[in-house]
Amino acid sequence: MRAVVRRVAAAAAALVGATVIGVGGAVVAPQAAADPCPRLYVLALAGTWAQGPGLLGAVTDGLGGGTKVDYVGYARTAFPFEKGGRNYGASKAQGVNNARGLALQMVRRCPGTRVALVGYSQGADAAGDLASEVGTGLSPLRPGNIAGVVLLADPRRSYRDQLVGPRLSGQGSGGPRFNGFGAVNHKVYTICEPEDMYCNVPRDYFITRIVGFLAEVSNPNPSQILAYGGEAAAILGEMLTLGGPGQIVAELSDAKARQQITTFMAFIRSGAHGRYGSFQVRPGVTAVQWAHNYLNRL
Repeated sequence: MRAVVRRVAAAAAALVGATVIGVGGAVVAPQAAADPCPRLYVLALAGTWAQGPGLLGAVTDGLGGGTKVDYVGYARTAFPFEKGGRNYGASKAQGVNNARGLALQMVRRCPGTRVALVGYSQGADAAGDLASEVGTGLSPLRPGNIAGVVLLADPRRSYRDQLVGPRLSGQGSGGPRFNGFGAVNHKVYTICEPEDMYCNVPRDYFITRIVGFLAEVSNPNPSQILAYGGEAAAILGEMLTLGGPGQIVAELSDAKARQQITTFMAFIRSGAHGRYGSFQVRPGVTAVQWAHNYLNRL
């Protein structure tokens, strides 16, 4: 029995040795583990009331090798009376904070990894605010950490933003970001279906714009107080340029309010806010396809 054991042990030793001895007797190190750091880290923020990835699933599915995708968890609510709900401003702030935290974790562990942000609706609002923080120096993240940003149906879309698709006459219902995107402006792309009033409300629909602005500041960020003041002043200034204080009274009249409510309800029934899977930004290329292809190129 002892002889059998010795022969088995000798055979096992020879087998193990054969796996580590290379040509000329050099020792070959075991194959290194795959690099745990992705080249691109995509943070996706779905829209209000979305279950799972929602519309963004088609944007992030099947991205190339070297890419890691995480969906940012946040309330995705608009009203505090919803089950587990928060008001819009608090829900969006949670999205910004959670996305920032995930991005910081990644770049501290993997300094060579770059971060891409993609968001839809409230998720675009949060992703855009985080991009603005980074670009204007208000974030521990640096502009070089950001590879690119795609915002679908951003309620804070500005006419100054890089638009993919047909030209638009309006802006986001929540008013544009007062400080813009700063040093990352050239990396941020926005997409808006022309009939989507969340990202393309007519500039003379001041009641709608005021309501949108109030939703944005329902959970104010102390570091943005000056920006809020600038945004409110911009709305008031545009109202005054239409005809002075008398125009403000007309804009806030019952008739004007009824007109805007009727138009907004027609927009809700139209389903335009959910058409990004079919809305073409280029001949034969939908908004979702464009966003997917852009992230793939990164």
